[in-house]
Amino acid sequence: MPGERTMPFARSVIVTTALLGFAPAALVVAQTSAEALLSKMPRPKETSTAVSSLFAANAYQQKSINYQAKMGPESALKFFQSSLTSKGYVERKVNTTSGQWGFSVVFDLPPNLAMKPTIPGKTVVLVYQGTMLAPNTININARFEEI
Repeated sequence: MPGERTMPFARSVIVTTALLGFAPAALVVAQTSAEALLSKMPRPKETSTAVSSLFAANAYQQKSINYQAKMGPESALKFFQSSLTSKGYVERKVNTTSGQWGFSVVFDLPPNLAMKPTIPGKTVVLVYQGTMLAPNTININARFEEI
């Protein structure tokens, strides 16, 4: 049976990585889907719509999340900078832009979150973008991308 052959292999990978001093947890994290990670991201309490997962052609694993919040771009950007930094994400300040229209911010992943890029030489990052829909309503989109 195929399951009988893969279990000893999986066990040997875990034992080998443990003997070499690698953290087996990195193997588990790498298997987490982008969609699952995005669904657990912090959201402002002012979120006014349900969070939905969307197909996103240019996103890592082609998944993104989208929702609206009753707030302005400055407070939304500050929320994500604070909440994601506290979770170990590191803001790439050179990529951060904001204005009355909304914001865009890029974060490097925490060291314990291993997401293998599909394109050699690229790095997986977390991207948040907010676009104002009305004076007090911002649309938030989050996704992982390779840059």
